[in-house]
Amino acid sequence: MAKVSVSKTINAPAAKVWTMVSEWGGTHKWIPGVGPVSVEGDGVGSVRSAELDPATGFEGRISERLEAFDNSAMHFRYCVVGESPMPISDYVAEMKVVESGDGQSEVTWSSTWEPSGDISEADLLTGFEGLYALALDNVAAATEG
Repeated sequence: MAKVSVSKTINAPAAKVWTMVSEWGGTHKWIPGVGPVSVEGDGVGSVRSAELDPATGFEGRISERLEAFDNSAMHFRYCVVGESPMPISDYVAEMKVVESGDGQSEVTWSSTWEPSGDISEADLLTGFEGLYALALDNVAAATEG
């Protein structure tokens, strides 16, 4: 099982960062290549779906189910459900935001998954690390200042 974890210090209070990343239907605002998001249901068990831009290297609709959500701990976990346009299986991801003092916060996005296609695990790791880093840079740009 492959594991990716990317953390970023953001010059914004944790509550502000959490408000952005915890919006279950708002990932298109900060994850590049994710089209408009639709959400079915509310809270834990709800499923969000979005089209991936072909420029990401993957084309199709991805659906993810919210598995756990703790507003006070600023943490949530989700998994991919159904067919994935990415060559992976058993994808489970978590996001956590922690207040780190002086108006800063630390956000960590991590996931585990199994490769299931023609792309090597090493290339997939590089791709996920790059995507997570870019997305967290977008969160920083939207919340700092």
